[in-house]
Amino acid sequence: MDRAYDAMMEPEHPAPQEMTEAAKPIDASSTRKLYLNAVRGLIDQGRYKAALAYLDQYAVSEKGGAEYLSLRGEALLGTGQYDAAVDTFTELAGTGRAADGYAGLGRVAAARGNWSEAAEHFGNAVGARPASAEYLNNLGYARLHLGPEALKQAEFNLRQAYELSPASTSIRNNLVLVLMMRGEKREAQRLIDGIATRKERLAVRDFARSWVKDQEKKQAVN
Repeated sequence: MDRAYDAMMEPEHPAPQEMTEAAKPIDASSTRKLYLNAVRGLIDQGRYKAALAYLDQYAVSEKGGAEYLSLRGEALLGTGQYDAAVDTFTELAGTGRAADGYAGLGRVAAARGNWSEAAEHFGNAVGARPASAEYLNNLGYARLHLGPEALKQAEFNLRQAYELSPASTSIRNNLVLVLMMRGEKREAQRLIDGIATRKERLAVRDFARSWVKDQEKKQAVN
């Protein structure tokens, strides 16, 4: 999956509490919430294997709930254990956090390069949480890979996401991509011109041009 400019948005989380390197049993002084928040910190740092170890420790004495499943799915995805991640996110989709489960399944499908399946799962996530800029962005980005017939829907999703979260660079950049793919180059350029620094403006412009050319080549082959 192309990670340039964070095209796919990952879940946002509050700053975590620090955790010592030695795993500790869960007790009265280390509540479930603090423990899982610290595990989230490891995941945010890209320390997926360590996160899995702490989650295994957690499961020794605690029942796994929705937050546990979410974290475990993230860690499994981060270590490339896609089948296990699918199982975990599928279980999460059966809880009160169905939207997060569907979104996780979408990210696994995207990591595998299965954009049709990714769009289906992200569509389910949007259906469960319609005002999520993150899920709308991911849905729009997945649809960008589905060919010309999906571009109109992709643009609509990304415009929704941009209006909900206009400060997101990921959403802005994806909106630039779809506008360029649809030939709306003037509007795409206006978005680029609004970027604060010249260095970033040039980087986004060059990336978008390269990305669009690659997509056009793929479509020509197909």
